[in-house]
Amino acid sequence: MAVSNNPNSPRQKMINLMYLVFIAMMALNVSSEVLDGFELVRDSLQKSIEDAVRRNAIVKEELDQYYAMNPGKVQEWYDKGNSVQAQSDSLFNYIEDLKIRIVKVTDGKDGDVNHIKHKEDLEAASRIMLSPINGEGNNLRTDIEKYREEMAALVTDPEKKKVIESILKIDVPSKGGIQAKNWETGLFENMPVAAAITILTKIQNDIRSVQGEVFSSLLNSIDVGAYRVNKIEAMVIPQSQIVMRGTPYRAQIVLAALDSTQQPKIFVGGRELPESDKGWFTGSSGSVGSQTFSGYIELPKADGSIGQYNFSETYFVTEQTATIAPTLMNILYESIDNDIEIAIPGVPSNSVKASISAGTMRQKSGNVWTARPPSDSKKVSITLTATVTDGRPVSISKEFMVRQLPPATPYLLYKDASGTTRKFKGGSISKRSLVETDGVLAAIDDGILDIPFTVTGFELTFFDSMGNALPEVSQSSAFTPRQKEIIRNLARNKRFYITRVKATDPGGKSQSLTTTIEVIVN
Repeated sequence: MAVSNNPNSPRQKMINLMYLVFIAMMALNVSSEVLDGFELVRDSLQKSIEDAVRRNAIVKEELDQYYAMNPGKVQEWYDKGNSVQAQSDSLFNYIEDLKIRIVKVTDGKDGDVNHIKHKEDLEAASRIMLSPINGEGNNLRTDIEKYREEMAALVTDPEKKKVIESILKIDVPSKGGIQAKNWETGLFENMPVAAAITILTKIQNDIRSVQGEVFSSLLNSIDVGAYRVNKIEAMVIPQSQIVMRGTPYRAQIVLAALDSTQQPKIFVGGRELPESDKGWFTGSSGSVGSQTFSGYIELPKADGSIGQYNFSETYFVTEQTATIAPTLMNILYESIDNDIEIAIPGVPSNSVKASISAGTMRQKSGNVWTARPPSDSKKVSITLTATVTDGRPVSISKEFMVRQLPPATPYLLYKDASGTTRKFKGGSISKRSLVETDGVLAAIDDGILDIPFTVTGFELTFFDSMGNALPEVSQSSAFTPRQKEIIRNLARNKRFYITRVKATDPGGKSQSLTTTIEVIVN
């Protein structure tokens, strides 16, 4: 019988069902260690937000005090400060509402942003941010761009203006070297809830950082010569406390109050920063994990002595992803190399060791390994071991089911009229294409797996004018001269059948394929 190409055939429905199961299993494969890592990052960002809120409140309070002392002189900057506060709170609260909506989609009406249950959910963020009808992603991008422009317009210092524009810059991210359709798609499409909430929290942190920059600029715009500075405090203002490996960490080290007639000296790790750097410090991000730097600022006091103000700051360098997951499903196939992506947060790939309870395990390149379970296994465990940056040993294990390879399907490889190579699995085909075909091939090719088999023999069954079967056997994958001759002499619309195909899988096991190919000479 000819293989049906009807998209509603039972076979096609089964393939569609397998694909849905595959997607679901991939969603379940998001490592709990990765999701917990996102929580740690989010908590760190939340702490940074709280610190920024306190710093901003101090600056705003000082601005309010100046207004109370001299309303006529400070009115303009006071009104701008209130506007900055209102716009910052509005955008911040809008993002907080998006986080709550995403969590409630995945955890229900009682969902809590600080205690997410279904961290691995890949659909909730897309529903809220990327829905074609009422997705919020485009609105958020527009609001961020508008906020950035309005905040930058309030700053007169060109360097601070560049900082604000850099912090809230909207770049279209890329995945695997392919640029996303737009900013919101690149950030929220197929993104686990834990990651999406962390991304939104990072944007909130950026908003509070920009708010602080603008407050400081407004305060510096006031003639503070008539006011007595009563507090000097060393501060580190990072562009972000979370950086990806390969991206430099940037932070500005400043004093909370400055005397414009004096230039402080800044020391980091015992070395003085050049005056031309204007307080900007660039840290390394060549290795993943926690990175700490410290130093001090020197400033002459009114009595001629030198005041020293110490500071210390920590930032984190993370990998883009951290997973232990097969590239196909939550299973491994026996007797073949199964590609697996392996990583441990904070540990370079060349420091991670992997082993398998049965079979062989080898590193292919970078984070990609191959696992080959033996043919008699039902389950195997993969164990990762490494030592993290603080010296603690780490051991992680994951169990996988082992399955036999599904049956292969025979086919003919030919070129159509346009020269395109195609697979023929039954139906009509031109005599010319048949004659030019070398023989019969076989492979597992079901839309998920693509594994070639080695054909060791097959039979062509022809019929004479009396209806008698005329079998012709080949002991290899190639057509015999006799088979070729019979094919050349077949009349139009004549049929023959390819049966009893024998093949060997990649593990060396021989199989007799049950599929019959009906060939109609066109």
